[in-house]
Amino acid sequence: MRLGSLLPLFVCSHWAARLRVGGLGKLLPIAVLLLALPGTVAGAASEATADPALEELAALIARLGDADYGERESAARQLNALGPAAVDALLAATEMSNDLEVALRARWIVDGIPLNAPHDSAEVVKLLHNFKRKDFGDRLQVMHRLLRVDDDAGIEALARVVRLDRSTSGSRVAAALLAREWQADNPYWAGMCAPITAGLGGCSRPAAQMLKALVAFSQTNSQTSKDESLVAASEALRILHRRSHENLHSSEDVSVGEDAFGSLNETTFEIFERCHVRMLLAAGQRAQAAEIVDRMLADYLEDRNAETTPTEIADLLVWAVENGIATGVDSLQSTAPELIASHSLIGYAAALCQRAQQNEPQAQTLATAALENDGTDFAARLKAAMLLAKWGAVEWANREYLAVLDNPQTPPSQFALAALFFSEFLHDQQRDDEAAESLQRLIGDAHHKKRGGDNVPMLQQLGRDPRSIASRMHYFQSCAARDRGDTIAQRKSLDESLRSYPKDVDSLIALYKMPDNTPQQQDRAVVRVNNSLLQIDSEIQAVPDDTIGYNEYAWLVANTQGDIAKATRYSKLSLIKSFDSASYLDTLAHCRAAAGDYAAAIRFQRLAKRHEPHNRTIDHNLEQFQKKALAVSASRSQKDGLKE
Repeated sequence: MRLGSLLPLFVCSHWAARLRVGGLGKLLPIAVLLLALPGTVAGAASEATADPALEELAALIARLGDADYGERESAARQLNALGPAAVDALLAATEMSNDLEVALRARWIVDGIPLNAPHDSAEVVKLLHNFKRKDFGDRLQVMHRLLRVDDDAGIEALARVVRLDRSTSGSRVAAALLAREWQADNPYWAGMCAPITAGLGGCSRPAAQMLKALVAFSQTNSQTSKDESLVAASEALRILHRRSHENLHSSEDVSVGEDAFGSLNETTFEIFERCHVRMLLAAGQRAQAAEIVDRMLADYLEDRNAETTPTEIADLLVWAVENGIATGVDSLQSTAPELIASHSLIGYAAALCQRAQQNEPQAQTLATAALENDGTDFAARLKAAMLLAKWGAVEWANREYLAVLDNPQTPPSQFALAALFFSEFLHDQQRDDEAAESLQRLIGDAHHKKRGGDNVPMLQQLGRDPRSIASRMHYFQSCAARDRGDTIAQRKSLDESLRSYPKDVDSLIALYKMPDNTPQQQDRAVVRVNNSLLQIDSEIQAVPDDTIGYNEYAWLVANTQGDIAKATRYSKLSLIKSFDSASYLDTLAHCRAAAGDYAAAIRFQRLAKRHEPHNRTIDHNLEQFQKKALAVSASRSQKDGLKE
């Protein structure tokens, strides 16, 4: 897909000074801690020739907080010598000990344990190189990349990060990334379970325990075993929730403040909690799942923040609807009805809940009230329009976009953004005449000269080339002509598009694929494609951090011709900084399809659909890949039959 994600990858880096805290470590609490956490030493037993007794480990770890410096150093040397046999007990201490000295020293010892394994692929080894020395933001980026290494080759390593990352927050992020992959209908999850289990080993960190419960739940058909896994997940969540609201031990990383880490830990906790809800739904415990959603809503209301809470509540309500729980609005109406009336996003989310419960008149009433809520707050209207499009509420998104575009009081910048986003929304709905009209309103023509003429300087200030917008307008006109079966008008519009902006990749692709191309026209189309690839590549070399160029190069090659291996590499690079962008995943899927790997194409396209479930273009592309995969399979079966 040509356009990039609207939401850039958010990464953090962290925090705090290494402090010396006096006081004798308590042997009994450490021993109780180790005994209370299942698998603490057993999982590490295979990694060492002789494991120490649980009591010996507890005593050594307690001595890390001894008032005597020599005792602390002696205990550290002995634990270092034990190596992997002590790792899970040490990690439990970093997470759970109330003695800061014990927690810090335990973490320093763990930092010396290698993260990579002999059987890791070359790509994984490269990603893990100096991992523990990187700051938190760089480690997060590596985690994202490990999740998407081909053939799941990075999954075990990412699970090892859950086990061995020096920070509590790093462990939680790695576990949350893995937990997000599970859905009851995900056909790829089963293949991830074994490497996750191998990577976690005997880890007893709370995030690892949550992940283990999820793996166990997904691998059994026994209701008793599922119930046991749900209990284990609940206990892990209880500990994670407590730790989310405590001041975590400092010395994790020096570049991020505690507020950022607190926010990150709350985000990962919410991922785990939503995962737990999906587990309950998969187990047929819908009432219990709905209770958790109600509690999550209550937590938002208790910690109400005027800037973020309405968006969070709306997101939770819509997520619950998409997972089959539309009753959250009932709880909200009984506890905080004023929020539905006063915040348009919450009002729209409540309307979607009512629609899911087959209460269409009530849904329309709430949606109409939400439309009237924001008045001349055009930024809020634009945000609502974009989210409604993502939520699949097409008619309500349409109304919000027009409320911005049709109001003469709309500021030029908001008008421009609305016209751009509305045109892409309309294109996805295959309403290409209207999409072109939206851009005509922006750049001006005989019908819109007054407004359009004022927008060119402003577009340049926004970093948008008016020529590329004109080109996009003509491209939409060509799509409308194609759908009418008017190839003459289609070709004319494509020529106009490329006159406005010669490297418009979608117009180049459409021209290359014109069904009535003569050999000479096809040759000219190929020349144009190759010239554009050279230009885009030159721009990439000049500005290597700009993801758009990588994506455009990959999209153009995948849909025409060129070096598909290079295009695939560029597509992956675009995803490093825009992790799991639906449009960039769509591009990577096309690269895989162009290389003949339809299984990988389908997998990446399913990922894109997971992030934008109501995007019709992504839906259509997934259907096309599935059809081609079936055709290839049928052809192979036929050939095998002939050979026999």
